[in-house]
Amino acid sequence: MIDLNDKNAIAVIDKSNAYSSVINLAKQCQQAWDDTQKIIFPTEYKNIDNIVLCGMGGSAYAALIIKALYADSLAVPFELVNGYNLPNYVNNKTLVLLSSYSGSTEEVLACAKEALNRKAKISGVCNGSKLAEFLKTNNLPGYIFEATHNPANQPRLGQGYMIFGHLGILAKIGFFKLDSDTAYEAIAFLEQENKESEELAKNIAPNLVGKIPVIVASEHLSGNAHVMRNQFNETAKNFAAYSLISELNHHLMEGLNNPKERILIFLFLQSNLYSPVIQKRFELTKEVIGKNNLEVIDMPVLGNNKLEQMLYGISVGGYLTFYLAILYGQDPSVIPWVDFFKEKLAKA
Repeated sequence: MIDLNDKNAIAVIDKSNAYSSVINLAKQCQQAWDDTQKIIFPTEYKNIDNIVLCGMGGSAYAALIIKALYADSLAVPFELVNGYNLPNYVNNKTLVLLSSYSGSTEEVLACAKEALNRKAKISGVCNGSKLAEFLKTNNLPGYIFEATHNPANQPRLGQGYMIFGHLGILAKIGFFKLDSDTAYEAIAFLEQENKESEELAKNIAPNLVGKIPVIVASEHLSGNAHVMRNQFNETAKNFAAYSLISELNHHLMEGLNNPKERILIFLFLQSNLYSPVIQKRFELTKEVIGKNNLEVIDMPVLGNNKLEQMLYGISVGGYLTFYLAILYGQDPSVIPWVDFFKEKLAKA
């Protein structure tokens, strides 16, 4: 098995320099926050009844993260659309956020046209291409970023731009309280704990080889569980699943008996900020899993507040799936089957 401290051996596998993208998460967040705070939004963008974010894959992470982080403070409904069509209720009192790292995601572009026809308030985050043209042509305020700190140029490795791009937009409009001081403190914490999160990932990764990880989280880290699942799929080329407490306590535990091969491994995102009842459920759930002869790994998620813990979780997930890919001898950047599918679909 490869030595995860052997930088030269890792570089042979990491042909697109995914490592530099993972390590630069804090710089991506900093750039996105600074840039979005300069955007001027029309006053009517504050007067809406609901928010819809349209995004696929890594470009949908922001919605999942924001819904989990601000579930107790968002004053309007917030919905994620993973498809070609907007909900029927979308109208001129809806804020539609168009999220596409590449700017060429066909589902998001279809929703863009529909949002324009319905006279919705529209913004978006992208790196360029057709979505950037759409925003510019229609004189719509959005964040078109230069991916300076994502040399691998893979959307999932540039999540600082997507997550903090949308956080910055919604905070600037005023949908939740997040000021620059708080944002900068969280980013500084992420930078400070960068080596800690990398070392944690290095320690966990060897235990996951040949296993199917099941990520378990709750409350403000619910979005992180989804993100980490996708990181396992795309970066580590490893099947993974996730489940949330307390929902999983109502069904998943009865599914631990079969199949008899014990290839599941449960990764618990542990937070001292979970409510007491959720913390109790975590301990009992681990007990049930242990009684079914399945392994549990505790992943402590550090941070003084929910925003810092979310960022720490994203960082560890990035490192963990990067190093698991290296252990498998897989280039972390490439996504051959997704590329194959898109090429075939385009021809069809």
